[in-house]
Amino acid sequence: MALKKLDSKNIHDMDWQDTRFPDNWIKVLSFRDGVIFELQKFAPDSGTFPHGHQFRQLRYILEGEFIVNGQSYGPGTLVDFPEKVAYEVKAPAGGTWIVVQMPGATTGEAPTDPTGLMYGKTGKAPVPAG
Repeated sequence: MALKKLDSKNIHDMDWQDTRFPDNWIKVLSFRDGVIFELQKFAPDSGTFPHGHQFRQLRYILEGEFIVNGQSYGPGTLVDFPEKVAYEVKAPAGGTWIVVQMPGATTGEAPTDPTGLMYGKTGKAPVPAG
């Protein structure tokens, strides 16, 4: 039996894409069946404003420090973002993490736009001192 060649992407062959935030970028490795698998890169002193989604997210830190809802996380950490839970992210020194977004177990809602650009471009999120 001949095995079928599987779809694949190499991050080194991909360019970083813009997101709605001017200081972070993504490489979408897969977006199908309501699931997104991507790399997200934050510039130093960047972050997001407080917000939430109707779907679940998992984020695995590859490099840098991420402060999520006031808690600091470093490389090797998996952070679980439940559906319908507000969060904000700060990346004081910048960083890169893997993002997996999937339909919410209770909402059934799935991500629709890996870049967030459908909501419009936003300005730089303020990063508080300390």
